[in-house]
Amino acid sequence: MIGWIILGIIVLIVVLILMIPVGADIRYEDEVIRISAKAAGIRFQILPRKKRSEKPAAEKEKKPEEKKEKEKPESGQKEKKKLSIPFNTEEIFELINALLRCFGRFNRKFRVERFVLHWIAPSWNDPYLSARIFSVVNAAMSQLSPICTERFRCRDSSVWTDIDFTREYMFLEFGLTFTIRIGKIIGTGIEMAFAVLKIYLRSKRRVKRETKEEQQALEQWYREHPEDRPAAEERSAAENEPAVEESAGDLAS
Repeated sequence: MIGWIILGIIVLIVVLILMIPVGADIRYEDEVIRISAKAAGIRFQILPRKKRSEKPAAEKEKKPEEKKEKEKPESGQKEKKKLSIPFNTEEIFELINALLRCFGRFNRKFRVERFVLHWIAPSWNDPYLSARIFSVVNAAMSQLSPICTERFRCRDSSVWTDIDFTREYMFLEFGLTFTIRIGKIIGTGIEMAFAVLKIYLRSKRRVKRETKEEQQALEQWYREHPEDRPAAEERSAAENEPAVEESAGDLAS
């Protein structure tokens, strides 16, 4: 009975943690970027950072200790192998589509409390150029408001543009405040991980099958052309020799 009670308490705690709303408040106003994060109604300021209290004069006079220079790798030291992508072109496109589908279901779980984007074009000393830039930016920004309301649950949205030939510098104001629950983030992350794992395992089976087919084709070639086998074995031994020397050096060290 006590074990069931403990298990129930653990499950309750996990459920409460998954229900905690987290979010961020991003603003660009008066040429200053302000970023703050929030969790369970508690706000944490990230930018601009709070000024630290000045240190005593005695601590300021102390010089920092010199940092030791990192040892440079020797010329004979082996270099790290470059990472290779285990997917072919078809699998890469399939992976991108799978992730986009997962993100498409994820974006509806955002709750955008505030989205603001205001832009005023200046003169730039060329009215014709200003008008052209304004028309391009205005056409692009006019699409943001319907996208924000259709793809996200947006409570307050304000997007507008203007042009002022008397201004020397452009005006930009941006604001984004959103919240999402931890459980939804974890759920979407698990869904993306399973999508990637599924394609990765299929890719591993494909590589294994192709390697086996190449080996069979090579053996068939050697049976039909036995004179080519000694030269191929010699090239293979020459390619494997540096790897053997490196492993021996690692054991000796």
